[in-house]
Amino acid sequence: MANEKIKYKGTEIIENLDLLIQKDYFHFELRGLTKSTRDIVNEVVQGILNRVGANPLTSFHLFSGLMEALLNAVKANTRFVIFQDELLNKLTAQGQTPEEEAEELLDIILETEPLRDAMQRYIVPDKIKKVVQKILTLSDKKKSKKHNLTIDEKDFLTIVREKVKKYNLKISMKIEIRPASVYIRIRNDSPIMGMDLSRIRKSRERHAELAKQGNSAEFFRPDFLDEKESAGFGIAMIDEGFYNLGLDPLECFDIQTSKKTTTVYLNYPLEALQKMEF
Repeated sequence: MANEKIKYKGTEIIENLDLLIQKDYFHFELRGLTKSTRDIVNEVVQGILNRVGANPLTSFHLFSGLMEALLNAVKANTRFVIFQDELLNKLTAQGQTPEEEAEELLDIILETEPLRDAMQRYIVPDKIKKVVQKILTLSDKKKSKKHNLTIDEKDFLTIVREKVKKYNLKISMKIEIRPASVYIRIRNDSPIMGMDLSRIRKSRERHAELAKQGNSAEFFRPDFLDEKESAGFGIAMIDEGFYNLGLDPLECFDIQTSKKTTTVYLNYPLEALQKMEF
């Protein structure tokens, strides 16, 4: 049947890659960005680029941008888990609010953007950033197998995994081969706070001004790059990939957020992928 959907997991994707690459539409669901996940996505992306006749040198810019977008989604979900947990702890502190009422209040706060943004200031973003960085660092140490985690570090990651499982935050990625472009949509189950979204947009505009002057790489100097969480290196790297492809990222790369999700849209014209010159 033409509309039959077949679900593959992990290595099954690689085993059926030749068949999958013939499709024009791909849908992935991820919970993290392990090495095996990156390898699988890389195989699919390389297969797609080969199929559309892309210049092999374009793969670095497309794939690195895609990985940055996925890593941002992983960090955003992790950050939101920590944010919710910290907020719930404050609501139930000293026994003033019963847990059931606190969870109902938490839902109201998360559904209301002004309240959500106000609570972000209350929770202290720097603290969340440090916790997220600790999680990523320990996860990398665990995956490398070159470092043995302490009992406290293992317990910390176990608690984090339980919290992530509790909130059931996922990441979905869709790749579509269109007549004139390769289109990618990445969605994660957490919103961007209003302050962060404003910083992202201002940061991208500064990058664009430098690009018009032919100096987009200058943006990565410390005096330009906004190092605050959610408005720094990752987004800039995605934009820079488009600049290196001769494309305007403000036209090809968009970020939208809602009460419960953040969606990234990446659009790579086939002409740019096929005719790129160095």
